Amino acid sequence: MEPSYNFAVWVASLRKAYADVVAVDDVSFEVERGSIFCMIGPNGAGKTTTIECLEGLRRPDAGSMRVAGLDPIANRAGFTRKIGVQLQDIGIPPRMKPREAFRLFATLYPTNISPSELSSALGLDGTLSKPYGSLSGGQKRRVNIALALVGDPEVAFLDEPTTGLDPEYRFRFWEYLKQQNSRGMTVVATTHYMEEAREYCDQVLLMNNGRVVASGPPERLIRRSGLAVRIVLPRAALGTAGGDGLAELPGVVRIRSTERSLFVYGDAGAVGAVAGYLNERDVSPGVIETRPVNLDDIYFLTVGTGDLKGGEE
Repeated sequence: MEPSYNFAVWVASLRKAYADVVAVDDVSFEVERGSIFCMIGPNGAGKTTTIECLEGLRRPDAGSMRVAGLDPIANRAGFTRKIGVQLQDIGIPPRMKPREAFRLFATLYPTNISPSELSSALGLDGTLSKPYGSLSGGQKRRVNIALALVGDPEVAFLDEPTTGLDPEYRFRFWEYLKQQNSRGMTVVATTHYMEEAREYCDQVLLMNNGRVVASGPPERLIRRSGLAVRIVLPRAALGTAGGDGLAELPGVVRIRSTERSLFVYGDAGAVGAVAGYLNERDVSPGVIETRPVNLDDIYFLTVGTGDLKGGEE
């Protein structure tokens, strides 16, 4: 497959193994320029290895890739000036102050975002002159994010950037990232927060066991599932009814069972069908908890089952 230079990131049949463990297995995807692209999946799904290959930190065993039009391995010198990278641990010396780190990293790029802008956006004004080693975990994470963005990169790679951040700074981070994105910066991020992926990401890639399980805009993934509603039934309220026959009700598509509850997924007509089912068994429909299906549900129903397929509609 010939690489497309119309995309910020282009990946074809990427594979990476460590001894007998295949971390990334025939992964292909494309990231539109000026978009926010999120990779989701359980720990060990292959997300970080995929990103490390795209950053040029690992050499894949097979496959092709282009980032900002360049091969991360073959075009290393020009490539590093086009990307920003936020790792889980960036390795800043404990005595170095964030202000010094910002100035150092800024010299590596042809253009910069001012440290004052980053500090204000990410709430770092009070930490710039403190030794990095004295900062809290959340402050260090915000410094690492700022260092990934200070060079105003064409493509920013962010690995679980909001882990450890409180809700206020998670919000501030994403709002600032959207602002940079509107100016043309492409963002490739991993996250375990489904609400972030749904609210802020233009496209989501769901990985499991090193492979792509589903991909597309969040709302399209939900729509493609054919599910509209999630109904929760406590087992204790069902009594002897036990839930037998729920799967055959009109509108019911899937049922997940736990020790305490039954999670019933279906189309818009499933709520009425389940309410009627309970009435017939003298169980109050008031025990039903309902809400629209969201990306969390798609994640839980997809990982480990492979029920949802990738590709376009």
